Amino acid sequence: MGFWDWVEINRALFTLIVVAGVLGLRQLGIILIRRSTDILSPEHRRRISTIHHASIAAIFVVLVSLWLPQLHEFALSITAIAVAIVIATKELLLCLLGTLLSRSANAFVIGDWISVQSQFGEVIEKNLLSTQLQEIEPRGYTCTGRTVVVPNSLFLSSSVINQNFLRRYQFHSFSITIEPDAFPIDAEDKLEARILALTAPFAETAQRYNAMLEKRTGIDIPDARPSVEFSTNELAKIVTTITVFCPTDRINSLEKEMVREFFDWYRTGRRNEDDARATSLERARTRSV
Repeated sequence: MGFWDWVEINRALFTLIVVAGVLGLRQLGIILIRRSTDILSPEHRRRISTIHHASIAAIFVVLVSLWLPQLHEFALSITAIAVAIVIATKELLLCLLGTLLSRSANAFVIGDWISVQSQFGEVIEKNLLSTQLQEIEPRGYTCTGRTVVVPNSLFLSSSVINQNFLRRYQFHSFSITIEPDAFPIDAEDKLEARILALTAPFAETAQRYNAMLEKRTGIDIPDARPSVEFSTNELAKIVTTITVFCPTDRINSLEKEMVREFFDWYRTGRRNEDDARATSLERARTRSV
């Protein structure tokens, strides 16, 4: 009896052996990659993802090759319940279609920062049914330590925002509200000068990165120079909005430093105005005497 005759007779046993062998090889490959480094880089994650996809494809080919005649006969015999099967597997089919859409559109790769609905994070794994994200806190752009599994069916109904271009530098804006006093006319120039001093260490690099983003995206991106804008709110208080183009990993520390600089400038302005008011009152009192 030849090998293929034995396979025909023991088709189920051979299928189990092949599936177990492929899964074992997949696990061995993943273990070897994880042992090669303590922290997985995007390249390592891409290799793991490739191993996942290759193992699933190999199992699928073996199952189809071995069981296609039986599946064909079975499909002909259960035509009446085919619609029910499609309905029962609707979500799985949508996930597969979402995978096809994201792959064909080249929407993102492992290592990119993406936003899907309310989820924002770094892509650490992709498979046929879901995408795994390392969640990122959207204000300070730091990892939360949590992972999010997003079903690929979301890619059919929701926009995927790829933020990979801005993972090194970000436009960061924050506002400070103060009382409408101690507000000199030249406040904007003085405050902007102090902020420029804080951003000077990376200003040249930010300008180059800003120009590179404009060239690659073909979009007129706002200038990398810090800006200060003043407005009022419904309570007639002054709202100062500061916008900087800065390294993503320094957003929190820079905001704290700028707030400190702002209130240092604010206290100085109020002190000067109080001194001027006191001097004016003293002069008025002297003239009245």
